[in-house]
Amino acid sequence: MEYVSTRNDNEIYTSEQVLNLGLAPDGGLFVPKEFPKFTHEEILSLKNKDFKSIAFIIFEKFLLDLFTSSEIKIMIDQAYEKFDEGVTSTTDLGDITLLNLFHGPTLAFKDYAMCLLAKMYEFYLKKNNQSLVVIGATSGDTGSAAIHAFQNLKNIKICILHPHKGTSQFQRKQMTTTGSNNVFNIALEGSFDDCQSIVKRAFNDIDLTKNQSFTAVNSINWFRILPQTIYYAWALSNNNFSSFVVPTGNFGNIYAAYILKKMGFPIEDLVIATNENNILHRFISGNDLSIKKVLKTNSPSMDIIISSNFERLIYDFIGPEKTMELFSNITKKNNDFLIEEEIHKKIQQFFKSGMATSLQVIEEIKKTYEVNQVILDPHTAVGVSVARSLNFKNICSLACAHPVKFQETVIESIGKDNSVFDKTLNFMNSERYDILDNDYDLFKKYIIENAQS
Repeated sequence: MEYVSTRNDNEIYTSEQVLNLGLAPDGGLFVPKEFPKFTHEEILSLKNKDFKSIAFIIFEKFLLDLFTSSEIKIMIDQAYEKFDEGVTSTTDLGDITLLNLFHGPTLAFKDYAMCLLAKMYEFYLKKNNQSLVVIGATSGDTGSAAIHAFQNLKNIKICILHPHKGTSQFQRKQMTTTGSNNVFNIALEGSFDDCQSIVKRAFNDIDLTKNQSFTAVNSINWFRILPQTIYYAWALSNNNFSSFVVPTGNFGNIYAAYILKKMGFPIEDLVIATNENNILHRFISGNDLSIKKVLKTNSPSMDIIISSNFERLIYDFIGPEKTMELFSNITKKNNDFLIEEEIHKKIQQFFKSGMATSLQVIEEIKKTYEVNQVILDPHTAVGVSVARSLNFKNICSLACAHPVKFQETVIESIGKDNSVFDKTLNFMNSERYDILDNDYDLFKKYIIENAQS
C-alpha cells in the first residue's frame, strides 16, 4: 500500500513508514494514494458475517505488506477478546436504530480502533526488536481507550494529554488509575485543541524525535482511523439501513464511514451531529470556517474546534497545496480562506449536518428514557436529537459511549441515582497525573525526563 501526505502528494510513503511516523513530516496527515475497491460481490459476501470476520476482510486489503494473513487474524482475535459477546449490537428506537459501540473495556467507541492499533504495534515492535513512545491528546474517551490498550506492553511508553478539568470524572479516573509504569498522564491547563497542537508540534521537533521513535495514538494516525470502518461495514451487512448519524468532534469517526463509501460500500446519507462547538455544522450548512472560542458542554468529548481529520476530507476536494494553505492558517484571526462554492456543494452531496445544545441533550436523554426505557450518554443524545430534528426515517445513529461514563449529566436528565446503570468500573489504584501549563517547552522537558528515560 502506498500513502501520501494531505499537504504533498508527490512523495510516497510505505505502510511501515505510516505506522512508524503517525504524522507526515510536512505536518499533513497520511492517506492512501489509492483506496482499494470492494466489488459488489465482495460486499454481498459479508452479509450476516460476524464482526471479526468483517474486520479481517477489510484489514487484509491494507496490511499484507506489514503482516501475514495469519498474523492479522491473531491480532484481530486478541484485540477483541475482552469485548462483550458479539462485539457490537443495535437498539431499536423506532425510526432510529442505535449502533451500540460501548462493548469494549473502557465502554466507548474508541476501544474498537485502539485495541487493534495496540496489537499492531505490539506485533510490529516484537518482530523488529524496537521500542516506541506513544503520545496523544484526548477530550476524554481516546485517552482512556489508548491507555487501557497500551498499558503494560513491552517496549512501549504512552503519554496522554487531557484538558485539566475538561473531562468527566469517570473518564479521568479511567486514565489515571491504571497503576502501570509505562503510562504517563498530563492534565494541561488548556483546551483539547491546545493538547492536540502540542502533540502535532512534538512530531515536527527533530531535537525530540532524533533519538527515539514516536507515534500518535490520536486519529491523526491513519491506523487509528482504519479500524473504525469495521463497525460501519458490520452495520451495513447485518441490518437494513444505509445512512448514519455520527456525533462528531475530531471528524475521525465519520471520516471512517466516508472512506468505506469510497471503497464501494452502499452508504447513502452521512450526518454530522455537533454540540455548540459547531464549526463542522457551520461549514456543511453555510461554508463557514470561522474559528470561535471552545465552549464547555455536557458532551465534553466533542468540545473541539480544530477537527484534525477534516483535513483528510478537504484534501480529497481541493488538493494538497490549498489544503496546506487552509490548515496552516486556520487558527489565525485574519484567516479568510473560503472553499469555492462549487466544491462546497460537492461536499454537501456527501454530508448533512445538525447541532444540539446542552439543554437539548438533557431533554433528549429524558425523552428517550421515558419513551423507550433506553439511557443515552450525552454524545449519543446529540446524534439522536439531530436525527429527530432532521426527520430521518430508518437511520442508524451511533451510540458512542456507555451512559455510566457521564453519569452526572444522565442522572440530572432522568432523575435517577447511579443504580440505574447496568455497568460500572472499579478504580483499584490511586490517581496519578501531572498538571502542566500550556507550554510546549514544559511538555518537551516532561517527555525527555519521563517517557524517554
